[in-house]
Amino acid sequence: MARIRGDGSSGKGAVMLSAHLDTVKAPKENWEEAGWKHDPFGAEIDEEDGCIYGRGTIDMKNMAAMSAAVLLFIARSGIKLTRDLIFAAVADEENVNSAYGAKYLLENHSDLIACDVVFTEVGGFTMFLNEKRCVPVMISEKGASTIRVTSRGMGGHGSTFHKHNPIAKISEVCLKVANNRLPHRVTNSCRTTFEGLAQFVPWPTSQAFKLLLSPRWHSWVLDYLLTEDQYKSLGPLLFNVSNPVIVQAGEAMNQIPSAAYVDLDTRTLPGVTSAEVEEELKNLIGREKFEPTMKPDGSETPPELIMETLRCAPGFEQDPTDLHLAEVLEVIARVVSDLDNGTPIIPNLLPGHTDCTFYMQLHSKPACFGFSPVFMPPGVSFASLFHGTNERIPVHGFKWGMAILMQTVTELCGGVQPKTAL
Repeated sequence: MARIRGDGSSGKGAVMLSAHLDTVKAPKENWEEAGWKHDPFGAEIDEEDGCIYGRGTIDMKNMAAMSAAVLLFIARSGIKLTRDLIFAAVADEENVNSAYGAKYLLENHSDLIACDVVFTEVGGFTMFLNEKRCVPVMISEKGASTIRVTSRGMGGHGSTFHKHNPIAKISEVCLKVANNRLPHRVTNSCRTTFEGLAQFVPWPTSQAFKLLLSPRWHSWVLDYLLTEDQYKSLGPLLFNVSNPVIVQAGEAMNQIPSAAYVDLDTRTLPGVTSAEVEEELKNLIGREKFEPTMKPDGSETPPELIMETLRCAPGFEQDPTDLHLAEVLEVIARVVSDLDNGTPIIPNLLPGHTDCTFYMQLHSKPACFGFSPVFMPPGVSFASLFHGTNERIPVHGFKWGMAILMQTVTELCGGVQPKTAL
């Protein structure tokens, strides 16, 4: 934790910059065989595309570096602030529950992170639509649940026929969940996102974004009108999303196991409970598989499948018209427009899950934003870089983000810094 104290003349609580320092895994050896162009832990600059390659460059050591630089610049230059500025470099976010990071701070040192405004991942990147660019700013995010589906059977010897192999049943579950969408839902934050995008792009793209809100036409737009990158980044805003991520079964080559299970990484829209998404999944997989059947003698046969929620962290929505939120969005919009030739911002719903889940629980009730700005050139899929092979950030894009974050923070904290054109 680091803090620069303001003189308090603004009467406002602190602005906090938060970045998690942990990353998902990447190969430390034989990385070329895994498809990496550069060593994932080398932080090497590629001379051809001008990008820094490495695990964490986007998720989210870029924000950690920018945040540290902002505080250092302000401290060394003597800029006077009217409110406190905090930098929280935390652990454990990629472990989903942030038990040793933001959650730990919330439960044990909430005084250190009491604030009015939080900036963390994922918004602030450039998005290109019809050759025009905008900057999404996350103001709402989906929840994260781990849902386990288990199949049980009698097991048996691997040399015999076996009609009730639990692995086969779990494989069917994986195929159903992976290849189908859950029911269409339109939340307030989803509507805000797509209506904002519709105002930004010309017809007929604007009409396509409006049709995504339609129960009748959304599937047609998703399947036939959106690009692959648009489908990946915008499609999840309309649904609860569930994906098979861990499958466990069997211990010996000559034994059919008596049980198998799959863990589903399930991202729920704001306001959706774990019970509701379980119902959606059961309807997709086949509700009858989760219910016992009656035998002629009146006894019950156990259900083929069992479903249980192992963990559930709810999402949240913030109203962009709320005065506290709108004040910050106005500053972000002005800075981005001034420094990037009129580029607009779009308040949006994040399909993922961040440490804001815990910061939202602070007694100070901060306005939370996904805003770690970076310029991504056309043709580079921001969404695919998260947790992906060849994670990277353009050097120019990092400097672009550095200037925008610096100006945004100094304006919010009452400091004065010369504006530098990008």
